[in-house]
Amino acid sequence: MHFVIVEDIEADRNHLMDLIRNDCAAHDEIVEFSVYSSAEDFLADFRRGFCSAVFLDIMLGKGITGIDAAWKVRTLDEYLPIVFTTTEKGFALDSYGIHALDFLVKPVQQEAIPWCMGRLREAAAAPEYLDVKVKDAGGSTFLTRSVLLDELIDIEAVPRGCVLHTVKEDVFTAQKHMELKELIPKTGRFFEYARGMSVNFSFVVSVSLKGDILLKDGRRLFCSRRKTRETIEAYQRFQFAQLRAKGV
Repeated sequence: MHFVIVEDIEADRNHLMDLIRNDCAAHDEIVEFSVYSSAEDFLADFRRGFCSAVFLDIMLGKGITGIDAAWKVRTLDEYLPIVFTTTEKGFALDSYGIHALDFLVKPVQQEAIPWCMGRLREAAAAPEYLDVKVKDAGGSTFLTRSVLLDELIDIEAVPRGCVLHTVKEDVFTAQKHMELKELIPKTGRFFEYARGMSVNFSFVVSVSLKGDILLKDGRRLFCSRRKTRETIEAYQRFQFAQLRAKGV
């Protein structure tokens, strides 16, 4: 793993690196660091694929803030894990749209590291795409189509296969829901709310007590009666994890 640490206070920077090294050593992992004392220097070097994650101090001593730097990172890489280090949890709301993986309150304590590193390992291990089989334009040959998981809203079982509803288009595959379900990372983001139907909780606005699932695109999905309570609880767990990641 290659982590970037943007921190203008040398003691804080070294302390964080020691904590991460200790956690990685416990997992027999090798970690490399690139360190910067200013966001401007970091952004000058940054490119997509540059690092596994970035640890950004929010209040740097000079130049732009860590939050401003994170917004610039997001224009180049939508999914890079970003971890903020800060003395004030109140900054969490200011960075809501950045989708930070975690907030570490300084001075960072050892007990705060395992959860953060666990999430980083999950992010590194989880595939970004779901590869499905689709027919070519002639309808005679099957091709592999990669669907970005972050754009996959829900999966709907239909006769002779499934339809994957994404933010850009609907994709039909002859593969069964059970097969697709096994290919999706078990992170709690995707949930089977009815037989043959799965939803990405990232696109859910609310789940009612009756089992109505309101999506951000305005559509409504409906839980099966036996899955309603389980769906509500799964969505609540997902929301809690998201709040925890934002430091709220």
